[in-house]
Amino acid sequence: MASLDSARDPGFFTSDAWTWWQARRLGYNLALAAAGWVAYGLAVALNYGFGHPVWKDWRGGLGMTIFLGIVWLVVMGFANVAFLLGPALEGWSKPADLARYRQTAWSMGLWGSLFVPFIFPAVQLAMLIAHS
Repeated sequence: MASLDSARDPGFFTSDAWTWWQARRLGYNLALAAAGWVAYGLAVALNYGFGHPVWKDWRGGLGMTIFLGIVWLVVMGFANVAFLLGPALEGWSKPADLARYRQTAWSMGLWGSLFVPFIFPAVQLAMLIAHS
């Protein structure tokens, strides 16, 4: 029976795993984009809250926002490559409880990815407190 499965799915990812994970990629990307915006807003708010304006004028704000937006898109690209770990590890480990594995792996990957953009405001907060 295993040879029939491998004949149907010649790649490392099974078509079922690929379909399941791909169906969640858009939601993953939307959540990452929202987290990036929220973390950016939080970082700006922290600076203004501690009396350290981030920009001198609107042009500086626009330039910095565009630059950091592009950087975040690159980071999201890397996150999407890491997203492939879900179906890859599923194919490698062949979990007995597939539904539970998928839900657990999806949740861990999503929440871990959503944590990343908030590292910068957390470090920034620590630095602002230390310099106050």
